[in-house]
Amino acid sequence: MKHIYILTISAILLISFSSTKAQHSLSIHFTTAIPTGDFRNFDNAEGFGGNIEFFFISPSQKKPFGMGISLSYFAQGLFFFEDPYTGESVLSNNRANNFINTHIVFQIEPPSGHIKPYFETLFGGSYIFSYSEMLTPDYVPVDLYIDDWAWSYGIGTGIKILVSEDDGYGQGSVFIDLKARYLRGTEVSYLDRNSIRYANDSFYYTLNKSNTEMFTLQLGAVVYF
Repeated sequence: MKHIYILTISAILLISFSSTKAQHSLSIHFTTAIPTGDFRNFDNAEGFGGNIEFFFISPSQKKPFGMGISLSYFAQGLFFFEDPYTGESVLSNNRANNFINTHIVFQIEPPSGHIKPYFETLFGGSYIFSYSEMLTPDYVPVDLYIDDWAWSYGIGTGIKILVSEDDGYGQGSVFIDLKARYLRGTEVSYLDRNSIRYANDSFYYTLNKSNTEMFTLQLGAVVYF
């Protein structure tokens, strides 16, 4: 599945670079991910990260639909834990479930206006990994790395608000973008806060298995060029 995923993304990137005559846009967002469904039963911690999207065919006055590629990363489950040797609380960002997502995005929105609501669908894949590391009393690092792949798909809706002087989709137009998405992935193996422990200089763990479901809230800006 990983090889098919890589080939699909490579094909999309080749198409994007060959679409030189179409209207392009680039957006950057701050992302918050909220687990839902069975996935929330194992780990209900919110995830935080960022998202960048490039539309090689952007919605315009001539064509109110677009197609692009979305790349995102967020880490779920950041929390404090007590070091078993010092008794001190330290930030354990290495025990999080980290998501790297790549999606093809299809978007449709009104052809004109300073405020543009839109609807979108997504299809792609997710790479999920967790990494934990601690030092033994002899300062020897002991680590644990867990990863998996999943297909991912979803729907989204949002609103763009024009903030530049250019009216519409002209070159240099800038929009504030606020969106919400529902994403669902195929079954993967992952950790949660209770499935890993460290004792006798070793990690002991069990894996959870479920589909990954989540809502994401994103705030950012879109630039047309």
